[in-house]
Parts: sequence; C-alpha cells; structure tokens
Amino acid sequence: MLCVAVTLCHLLSPSSTLLNSQPVTAIQSPQDSVDDSAWFDVWQRSFTDSIDFTVRQFDGMFSQENGPHRNKQAKAEGRIQLSWEPRSRDLAETDLRFRIRVSLPHLEDRVDLLLSDNEDETQSDTLKAARNDSLGRRDNTTIALRFRPEQNSHYSYRIGAGRRDQLYVKSRYRDAMEFNAHWAMLYDAELYYYTRDRLGAELGAAIQHVAENNNVTRLNNRFYFRDDSNDWLWRHELQHLYPIDTHNALMYRLMVEGLDRPQYKVEEVYTGLRWRSNPLREWLYFDVEPFVLWRRDEGFKPSYGMAFRIEAYYGKAH
Repeated sequence: MLCVAVTLCHLLSPSSTLLNSQPVTAIQSPQDSVDDSAWFDVWQRSFTDSIDFTVRQFDGMFSQENGPHRNKQAKAEGRIQLSWEPRSRDLAETDLRFRIRVSLPHLEDRVDLLLSDNEDETQSDTLKAARNDSLGRRDNTTIALRFRPEQNSHYSYRIGAGRRDQLYVKSRYRDAMEFNAHWAMLYDAELYYYTRDRLGAELGAAIQHVAENNNVTRLNNRFYFRDDSNDWLWRHELQHLYPIDTHNALMYRLMVEGLDRPQYKVEEVYTGLRWRSNPLREWLYFDVEPFVLWRRDEGFKPSYGMAFRIEAYYGKAH
C-alpha cells in the first residue's frame, strides 16, 4: 500500500512509511552503549505499560470467548512533545502536544481510538504561533473512533468530539502515487460535519522527491473549506530534509498561509531550520529550530524566535 501521510511528523518521526523511510532511518538507530537502567527508560516503560493496561480493559468490552482474536491484546502508540518557543513578541510561549492511537484487535483491527491535542494532523509539528486558528482548531482536544472497511483501505471514517466541544463525523480518502524511485505524489480529501461549524472539507496534495543521497524535498499544498464563512483557507509549504548522520538531521521549512476572501490574501509567512537529534534513545528526540514569523495581525513585522522541543514516543511508534 502506498498510503502515506502528508505531515512533517511523518518525515521526521520513527513511524515513517516506505516513501520516506530512507532519510528517517538515518536518525533513529539506538546507541547500545547507553545504560538501559536510565531513569527515562523506566519512565517510558512505565508510561507504555499504564496506557496498554487501560486500552486492554476497553478492548475487553468487545471480546468474545471463542473469537478469532481472543489471544490478541490491544496496544497504544503515540507521542508526547513539550516545547518552549520564545520569539521577539512572546518570550513565554510554551506548547504541549500529544497523540495517542489505540488499535482494537477484538474489532478486527479496523477500529482505532484516537486522542489528540489537535485534530489537524498536517500541523502536528508546526510552531504554536504559526498555527492558524481560523478554523477553531487551536488547543482543542479531540477524541474519535476511526473505522476502516479493510485494514489497508484508503478510506476511513470518524465519529468523535473536538473543536470547542463539538460532535463531528468525518470521511477521508488518502493515497499516494509513486512515479519512480525518486518521485511520488501524495493526496487526500476529507469531508466532515460539525454540530456548530457545519459542513467543511479539505483537499491536500504533495509532490515529493527523494534524492540519491537520501535528501527529501516536498511541496505541500492544502485547502480548507469553511461552510460557516463560505471561504477557503489555503496553505503552501516547502520542506527539505537533510540527514547528517545516524542521529542527526536538518529540516528547512517555508510556509505561506492565507484566505481567499474578501480577496486572495496572505495571512502569515513562516520560515525555519530545525535540527533534530536522538543521541540517547531511538524513541527520544530533541529539536532546536531558529525561525522567523510574519503575521498579518502583527503588521507583517518579522518576529524572530528559537524553538526548543523534547519529544518522546511510546508503544509501536518507537
């Protein structure tokens, strides 16, 4: 299956898929010389065990005594990210991000439970100050059940709650087209309905190039339709990933975002260079990202900053 996500997280996280696995593999090998009894190993194992115990209790509600999956146990995977993102207009900006995905084997592994701090997966690694809140997506915990007709289906359906405590239903199609060993196109479409925001839709397409030296260049394009205001929010983003060695990589990003009404106009511009490293464990990452941000509500005056992040993966994600 060529289905891959169009998110920055999938370029840099250890859960990357086939199309971008080569450059990511270069930064996720563990160092065997580190003492296995370190406190962060104990914390990671304890946290994973606690989450797994909880989801097994939930999955047990659907178990059958003689069912085909009676010997399988539910497990969770996800990440936690803590950031300090000071910039020239806000030195105290902090951010806590999390995402949990639970597979339920007693429901044929076709139903997942999703819990996240933000429903927009395409901005999972975006600077907090650069996340547009026009759709009411900012700092909104989302919980949903995701259903797929088949385990490898390109279609998925969700029902849940999020975006300022609204109930919603969502349908998504996601796929990819591989032209050759170096070029691929990733695309997806979503249609959803919120109880207060009403109908909405998203369209996304990305062109990706993987060079012989494992450098990855990707051009992302995304459009959001808002029924309550009858307009489109658009975003164009250029990413370039450069693996340095087995534990370090650089990612350059240039993003432009705006609206189409009352006229096609730019709302913000962002550029940054992220250094990502995992010197201690394959599941523990450190990021440093100098950046410049221009926003319309700040008169497009440049805001200079430096983001510092710690990100931990647990479950299958590591």
